[in-house]
Amino acid sequence: MDFVPESVTVGGKAIARRKDLEREGYTFDDSTHALSIRHTTSRDVDIQGKSERVPVSYITFDDPHLAAGTILAGQYPSGLIDWGADTSGKGEWQIGTPFGKFGTFTLALADAKTARAEFQFAVPLIFAGMDIYNDGDSDATVTVRSPEIRETSITIKPKELRRFRTGWRDVSSRVAFDFANGQGLRFDNLAYTRP
Repeated sequence: MDFVPESVTVGGKAIARRKDLEREGYTFDDSTHALSIRHTTSRDVDIQGKSERVPVSYITFDDPHLAAGTILAGQYPSGLIDWGADTSGKGEWQIGTPFGKFGTFTLALADAKTARAEFQFAVPLIFAGMDIYNDGDSDATVTVRSPEIRETSITIKPKELRRFRTGWRDVSSRVAFDFANGQGLRFDNLAYTRP
């Protein structure tokens, strides 16, 4: 957790912080911020607390809905990301169908063999990351960089779905991706925060 819980409720009733989880309650490690909860009376759990961090927002590629195969050029969603286009008007990214371990529309490369693609934020935002699925038969590596921030990389094993987080805290104007063995990659839940 990136905050200290002030209250934890199960089914609308507060549960106590405990030293162990032999009974319903929760434990919280103040040094690692790891929270563990044992709840037996309800499946509805609510954790409240304060954080200095701004919550992450997501682009899911489902809303506003564009048809599968639509090449992204210009802004989508409006006012958030400019996907660009080359001189012929062809973009690097497209809306993909539900695929592999993704049950909703996805983001895909317009040309699966592309080794580099990018997008620009309409206004500088903090790129927090995205979910990446590798449908390929070998490890795929994605390296993400921004002119304003250091680069970071992730390797995704075949048939693996990973939530990739950059750890960036500064805004980016442009985000570039380099792909190694990226032919089977699909993306979803592009995460960003406002400064």
